[in-house]
Amino acid sequence: MHKQHDSNRVLTPHNTSFYTAITKKVLSDFYPKYCKNCDAAMDKEVTTRPDVIRCKVCHYQASRLSYTPLHHFKLPLWMFGFVFYESLVQYPKVLTATEISLRLRISGKAASLLKRRFQLFCSQQLPVYKKLAYNDLANQFRDFVLSEENIDITAEMANRPYVCADTAVLYSASERANKGRKRYRHGGATASIYLSEKLGGKQVGALVQTIAVKGGPAFFSSVPNQKADTLGPIIKEHLPVTTPLFTDQGYPWLWGIYKNHRSVNHNAKSAEGRYRWARNRWSKNGVHNQVAEGNQRLLKTAFASYGYIRPQNSTLYLNEFSFIKNARVFGLDVLVPTSTQAPQAAPVRIGAKGYLPQHIIQQLP
Repeated sequence: MHKQHDSNRVLTPHNTSFYTAITKKVLSDFYPKYCKNCDAAMDKEVTTRPDVIRCKVCHYQASRLSYTPLHHFKLPLWMFGFVFYESLVQYPKVLTATEISLRLRISGKAASLLKRRFQLFCSQQLPVYKKLAYNDLANQFRDFVLSEENIDITAEMANRPYVCADTAVLYSASERANKGRKRYRHGGATASIYLSEKLGGKQVGALVQTIAVKGGPAFFSSVPNQKADTLGPIIKEHLPVTTPLFTDQGYPWLWGIYKNHRSVNHNAKSAEGRYRWARNRWSKNGVHNQVAEGNQRLLKTAFASYGYIRPQNSTLYLNEFSFIKNARVFGLDVLVPTSTQAPQAAPVRIGAKGYLPQHIIQQLP
């Protein structure tokens, strides 16, 4: 005889107070509030209203959620702390809306909106990581000149955080999805994310531009094509012009801008008749883009849990993944405004790993 399921029982984590403290810590550190009357920090809690804080000087009250990613948040505060903590800890596995719905016993729509709140937080904080990586690369490679193209640079770059860039198709539209029709308008990998013109030419897949630093951060951007006008501004936004940049031969237009740009030919044919491909087509004279390709493989494996995401939402998902990846490199402490950081904080440097939950967990009340 089967036991009757109790539909009225709501399963919640035993440590909801822990997740509530995480949410409050995130809001107080990343979105501090100041009294409009006396400019004092509003950090005094109202016991009966967990989403309200007040000024300890003039007792002015305000919502701690206003003008934050949790603006008009209707779910319990601990649920955002749960998504925040679990998303960071279980990387590279992603926390899907379906998993949130099952573990928190909420509807799928509520879980999707809860995940969207976290994605908005990640999108707002990601520019700080971009600036940190850009400044560190600028400092390490100031006036740096890489050896000539035909010289082996393996030893020269052994202890340096060189950068690799590449593009990859995250979701594609196969010929089967196109009902056997070929696509001629878009060339290269770009063609695989669009339907054929006879079917409307709609974009159904996602093309990702990856910029990854050896032993450091990685940034993923959703792009509509592989043209220089599209990829060029993204690369220039992330990398100083003196940065050693390794790619495949799909970036010939970088030569005039990045003097330390080197490329490897993945289609190199072997000089020996017994072999079709050359053995050095992946790495030649120390030049390769395996750092970017390794991060793309990690991205594709993780995003398999989603099954499919719409192209218009791909930027939010990629920002979330980039944020969590870079939190593993820089930590969370560097995102907090200077006024709340420890005065003897060490300078940020690529390769100095910062374990991500330490800022949240160790400073909880």
